[in-house]
Parts: sequence; structure tokens; C-alpha cells
Amino acid sequence: MRTILTCLLASALVANLGWAEGSLPPREIRAPDGAHTLEIGIGVRVADSGGSNLVTLANNLEGVQHVDAKWSPDSHFVVVVISYTRGSGVEAAYMDGSGWHKALQSDTDLPVDELARQAGASGRLVAQQCRLGDWLDSRRITVNGELVFSGQKKVGYGYTLVFTGEPGHLDPGGFEEGVIKGIGYHLR
Repeated sequence: MRTILTCLLASALVANLGWAEGSLPPREIRAPDGAHTLEIGIGVRVADSGGSNLVTLANNLEGVQHVDAKWSPDSHFVVVVISYTRGSGVEAAYMDGSGWHKALQSDTDLPVDELARQAGASGRLVAQQCRLGDWLDSRRITVNGELVFSGQKKVGYGYTLVFTGEPGHLDPGGFEEGVIKGIGYHLR
């Protein structure tokens, strides 16, 4: 369902028109091994201990309401949820033998219709938000979210985000799709 993507794009458009509220305070989240830092400021990037940029996940955070991020226990993966007023996007950066890469969870992963059916919700999706839970191991992290349908019916859901180990395909923004995937979607 492309509604989530539409919400994200609409939120970005509002931000670019200057209607969004303030900006996020800058912060740094160090990897457990201390070798890398996720820097959240004007954008979101992974840097080495000397401050050199290794990979950029977002160039501009105008209009963003919240950024949730967690490093994996082995410091090879970092997952970032960027939340706007009506939608969230899940991105990640990971290190392999050839260096750092960035990945994007496809908005088609989220089974909105099935979750709505299970919860007895009807109407159109008007908002979606999610937050990171706990790491299950170095390649799997839990994610919890909420869908809001017209009529204000709220549906809580959860799933596991997995680094598949499979090669992805590059989208126009340089993100690899198919490298991270949601599995085990369920109502909360």
C-alpha cells in the first residue's frame, strides 16, 4: 500500500514549504565498540571515530518529528526510524567487507490490509508511526508501531526487522532495498 509513502512525501512537502515545527536537537549515538558514531543533526550519517563521513542516511531533517536509532550489539548495523507527522520510514546502515552501505525497508512490507482486518478496523489509513524495540541478536531487532485509520481507530502492531544477508537492488536514492525486511507482523 502506497499510503505510507504518500504520507511521508506529504510531510516532506509541508516541511519544505516552511510549515513544519522547529528542528531536532543534534545528538550522537556511539556504536558499542566505540569505532563509529551515528550523528543526528541537520541530517543523519554514520561517521568514524575521527568524524569522517562513511554513509549518509538523510541529508535534511526538516519537518521530522522524531528520530529513533539503535546500534546492533556487534556495531556492524544501525537501524534508524525517521518519523514525520503522519508516517515513519525505516532505514539502516551496515558494514560488510566492502565498507558501509545504506538500506531502506520497503513500504510494501507492512501488511496494512491484513492488520486492519485482524483488528476489525475499516476506513483508509491516515497515519502510521513506529519505534524500535530491542535487538534479538546482531541481525534482528523488534519494531512496534501504530496504524491510525479514518474514524480514529488505532491498531497497535509489532514485527521483527531482519538483515537478510541477501543482495539488494539500488533505488534512485542509493538505498539498497531487500537487505532489510519485516517478518512476523502481529497485533499488539
